[in-house]
Amino acid sequence: MAAELFDPLAAPFRRDGTNGEAVVLTHGFTGTPAHFIPLADHLHSDGFTVVAPLLAGHGTHLDDMASTDHNDWLDSVRVAARSVADHNRVHLVGISMGGLLSIHLAPEVGPASLTTINSPVRFHAATAYLAPVMHRFRPTVMWEEGPEPDLDLEMRPYWLTYPGFPTESFTELMRLAFTAPGIARTLGIPALVIQSKTDESVHPSSGEILARNLRCRLVWLEDSLHMALLDRERHVIHAEVVRRLRTA
Repeated sequence: MAAELFDPLAAPFRRDGTNGEAVVLTHGFTGTPAHFIPLADHLHSDGFTVVAPLLAGHGTHLDDMASTDHNDWLDSVRVAARSVADHNRVHLVGISMGGLLSIHLAPEVGPASLTTINSPVRFHAATAYLAPVMHRFRPTVMWEEGPEPDLDLEMRPYWLTYPGFPTESFTELMRLAFTAPGIARTLGIPALVIQSKTDESVHPSSGEILARNLRCRLVWLEDSLHMALLDRERHVIHAEVVRRLRTA
């Protein structure tokens, strides 16, 4: 029996489009597909089929995440990509860890384009690098109090995430982060990197590293926090992603 979602909007979704192209939208560490609903609405109105998987262990209870690893998360995205493989072209778009998963899966999927949004290679918090040993004596960490996106009223229902994370799961995230640049360097596909200068979680140099390895354009967001999909510059993201899809 599947675990119950902590909110109905955390569910995976698919909306079939009319232009023969599909976009796989992958959420981040502790997040949910709800974060992508505004972008999905925009892409679908432009004719694209959109599919947003729920990563294994997410959207239900924090304990469920502790029993999953990066291979389970990759499988979640793989299933979504296969579900739209009959389309003329498939694009990968991911935020945070979702961008890393997209990079890792790109050699298998062969996407027409790849877009990452605030995907980590380096982290602000020095304690992040202690995760490989921390999990032995501190299995769960709650997110620290910090700035939250200044969300418009219509965006607030989509701000759905776990209140913390299993430290062993963070080790899995770091494994993806450290290996992503090397994989990115081999891809040679149309790509786009979007990075918030004021990201409170991911060091902004991550965007520079990924753009350099993907050999693509880097778009800076001047006034958005990590969950930029719901923040004040979300319309910049919408326009840039559509531009990338159309010109790939």
